[in-house]
Amino acid sequence: MSAITANRQGGSAARHGAALDSASARRPSGPQGAQTSRGLPPAAAVVKRSETDQAALDRLKTAQDAVANATRSFDERLKLRSDALASRLSAAFAEKGIPLDDPVSLRIESGIVVSDSPYRKKIEKMFRDDPELAKEFESVASLKAMRAAQKSLELYNDEKKSARSRDEQEAAYGRYTSRMLDIQKLSGVMTLKDGALSSAAEDYMGVMSGATPAATSDPRGEVLKRYGSILRTAA
Repeated sequence: MSAITANRQGGSAARHGAALDSASARRPSGPQGAQTSRGLPPAAAVVKRSETDQAALDRLKTAQDAVANATRSFDERLKLRSDALASRLSAAFAEKGIPLDDPVSLRIESGIVVSDSPYRKKIEKMFRDDPELAKEFESVASLKAMRAAQKSLELYNDEKKSARSRDEQEAAYGRYTSRMLDIQKLSGVMTLKDGALSSAAEDYMGVMSGATPAATSDPRGEVLKRYGSILRTAA
């Protein structure tokens, strides 16, 4: 063994021994010391962050959330927002004693949220007392209607491409215009069922596009059965 190696090992051993001696000196004597020496964990230290550190952590979380949102598609972000609103509504209804055994239909009329539920007075008061909740309901309903409108445009583009004459192109445009008017009328209507929110505009577009299997060969007749009271009103 070289002198350098011996010196290093000796120095290491000395430092290790000194550390053990220091630990022994700090160890309390008596029963408490005996318990600690047997391996019982010491009391957990309480870490208290400074306001500056906490603010930095909050900014980091906000940035992380922004990055996560940027990488999500529109549909993913809308679903997250819709699910969060459904949870808020479910909790609010439970707090107000409003049962959710049956679907609860909600809609925007003249800028306020109304309902045909037997508990409509409680529901409408709940939204009046919580403007932020009403605003979020309107925002989510509008975004879902926008998605339905996009689906309608995509369907029109497909129909226009497959049209074999000018008359067929004009007929495709006429159907598109009719769908857009219907979507506008249904844009503020949503239903809370089984803890989830469904949009009347999206449901309508699913039937009209064939994405949702229709019970009959008449999609228009089917949506009229569901939403006739709204669709037959003036635009």
